[in-house]
Parts: sequence; structure tokens; C-alpha cells
Amino acid sequence: MSIYTDFQYPTEIQDVVKLFFADAELVSDRADARFSLEETVNGTVYAYTARSGDIAEERKVDCNGTDELQSIRLRKRYAKMAIYDLLVKLTGIQMPWGSLTGIRPTKLADRLVAEGLDWRACFTDVLGVSEEKTRLVEDIIRTQGDLRNISKGTADLYVGIPFCVSRCSYCSFTSGEIDRLKKYVEPYIQALKKDIRATLSFARERNIAVRNVYFGGGTPTSLSAKQLDEIMSCIDIVPTEYTVEAGRPDTVDYDKLDVLRKHGVGRISINPQTFNQSVLDAIGRKHTVRDIYDKYDLAKSFGFTVNMDLIAGLPTETYEMFCHSVDEAIALHPDNVTVHTLALKHGSILKEQSYRASDVGKMVDYSRQRLYAAGYMPYYMYRQKYMAENLENVGYCKSGKACLYNIGIMEEISDILACGTNAISKRVISSENRIERAANAKDVITYIERNSDYIERKFKLFESEPVV
Repeated sequence: MSIYTDFQYPTEIQDVVKLFFADAELVSDRADARFSLEETVNGTVYAYTARSGDIAEERKVDCNGTDELQSIRLRKRYAKMAIYDLLVKLTGIQMPWGSLTGIRPTKLADRLVAEGLDWRACFTDVLGVSEEKTRLVEDIIRTQGDLRNISKGTADLYVGIPFCVSRCSYCSFTSGEIDRLKKYVEPYIQALKKDIRATLSFARERNIAVRNVYFGGGTPTSLSAKQLDEIMSCIDIVPTEYTVEAGRPDTVDYDKLDVLRKHGVGRISINPQTFNQSVLDAIGRKHTVRDIYDKYDLAKSFGFTVNMDLIAGLPTETYEMFCHSVDEAIALHPDNVTVHTLALKHGSILKEQSYRASDVGKMVDYSRQRLYAAGYMPYYMYRQKYMAENLENVGYCKSGKACLYNIGIMEEISDILACGTNAISKRVISSENRIERAANAKDVITYIERNSDYIERKFKLFESEPVV
């Protein structure tokens, strides 16, 4: 589906059209385009006209009194709304998130408040967001409450373990099957230990208090108990919150959980994704439904706070089967339940197979209704490109069980000191409303070979931060 625009930010327009037509492409000649979006300027007033044949929609915005950054945001907002209005008129379809294509709707709500606007009215009346999704944002902000307040001079520590026991068909992460990468596991552990020690030493020198520690992946528990012990022994601090994504039930055993508990880990995940064996088999998970129950019980016997992930839209999983998964998860009473909407990312097997999910909106609605009824409240959310039905991922929690790290990273309000492959250190500069980043290599070999370079890059990111 071809699009022509003279707008300064053409990919913003393309992203909106992709909500309706996955094959949307930009073209340089208006004569070749099915859709067009043109900008006209009269003083401080910007007008955006979207056309398809004889059908047109227009939006205007006056940027008088705004600075350059505010003007750009307003122009993007109204340009996207103009093309969205046109597409709704042509297709008769309204997206649950309207013209929004951003990752963090809650962050946009904060920005609108800072601009002196009624964010709820802006969501529904200007951006086309449904009442239901607007209420979801409101509930998340309410649940987060004071947990959004983060002291200056603090940072969270992220540790990436890029190995898994097998690759799921929906996964595009830069993790690798541990058996295939066996010869790199020990060198990676040594490089990671060096990274962690240097990072914590740097934090002490700069008077940066490490608030939370989070082990992600991949699947950290694809490593042995001895290897996990070796890595965790490098962390010589006592964080407020210590989380490990155990994730795959087939990687969890008594010895590993014992190591986690010994090092002060308080939160882990036991992620079913589904409670239907045929679906587990279809997506390449190498564990059984029985394993989910058994490993969950084992984790709770250690006293861990436990999160469970489910995915709406998996291959072969019908609406009724997904409802069964939600009901089974709730029956176990985990502390957190995260409901993901399937995203078909480049590099995943499902993307290569041109898979299309169905009934995902119904699945997400069912999970929300059942979780609310069971006493869970949404506490974080993020969205991704290529998500089924333009939906979202939502983390739900019981009272007092919200994951602080998740709130910090999803709302982009906490500094991150990141170690390992594909890990991104972040420095939030609130006074300038921007974030600076330093990314490590996405692959294991490059990270091992250039470990010192990535450590140094991370330190430079924080060097200009004043000592408190």
C-alpha cells in the first residue's frame, strides 16, 4: 500500500498506515500513491490534509508559544491523526489505541499533563484512543502511585544471560540455544563477571546507589547452578529488589532455586505462555504443562514472589484454549501475571511463516476481566510494532507485589547500568527531558572480544553525572 507525504517525519505516517495495511510503503511521487499526507503552514498554524482519491481529512494545530521540541511533537500528533481519520473513514475500522504508535502510552499521558492538557480528553477526542484503553492507562498510573518516585543518584543493574534451552517460534531475541553455543558459555561468564565487578565498582566511585538488580535473557536459568552462583557472587550489594527471569519451567530445579535464594533473589518468573500442551509443542517449548505446576510449587516452597507470563495469539491456540490458560494461571494465585500480545518480529520463525493470529482482542479482553475480578491490577504496560490487532502487553499484580524494575524501565524513569549482550545502559536526564543510551553488542562473540570497550562506553555515559 503506497503512501506519499511531504511531512518532515514520513515514517511516523507510514507507521499509522501499517496499523491498517501491513505492506504500507513510502513512495517519492504522489501520482504513484494510494494515500497522501501533505503539510501546509500559515504562520504558526500547521494544517495536515490526508487524501485517497476524492476523500480527504484535515487536522490543524497552532504551535504558537511552543518551543521547537513541543512544536515537533504537536505536528507529529496532528499529522498522524489526519491520516488515521482518513483510514477509519475508508475502512470503517477503529484501532483500540487510535493513532498512537508509540511504545509507552503512560509516558505520553505524563507529557500531556506537563503541557497543561487533560490527557484523558486528548487520548479519546484528539488521538482516537478507545475509552477502554484510556481507562487502562488511568488504572496503571493509579496502581503505580508513589512507586514512580525515584531518588536521584540511584540506578538499576541489569544482567543479561543470552542463552536458552531451545528457540520458541515467536522469539526474535539475540539469545542462542545453549547446546549450540556451548564453547562460548564459559568465556561469556568470565566476560560478564568482569563487566559486573567493574560496573559495581564504578557505581561506588560515583556514589550511585544500585536500587534493583534484574537478570534477564534469554533464560538465565539455562545456566547451571554452579554457573549462576559464580556470576551472582560478583554482586556484592543488597538491592531493594532482586529479580531473575527463570522463565522456562524446564530450566528450573531445586539446586538453582537454592542458589538464587542464597544470593538474596526475591522475585522470579515461571512462564507458561500457555497451559495447553499442543500449543507448547507447536511453539517449540520443551516442557510439559505438568512441569509448569510442579516448578511453580517448587518456587513457592522457597518463598519467591512469582510472575507468570501468558501470550495471546499463539499458533493453534483458540479463544477457548486461551481462556483455559488464563483460568489455570489465576487458580495458582501467582503474585504477578503478565499478558503479552503476540508480536510478529523480524527474525522470528512465525514472521518468516507469515503467521496471522485471530481473536486476540477477545483474548486480551477476557484476561483483563478475569484478572481484575481475581484482585489483580495492571501496573505496567508497553506496546510494540507488529503486535496483533494493535494491542499491548500488560503486567498485572496483587496488592503490594508490583515489580519496581519493570516500572522504572517501562516508564523510562530510572537509570540503568547494564551488563551482558544486547544490554542497554540508560541515563535519564529529566531536566532536559531526554535519555542517553550505551548499547552492548547483540551477539555473544563480539561482546566477549570487545568487553572492555563496552564497559568503557557505559562509564562515559555516566561520567558527566554530578557526584551527589
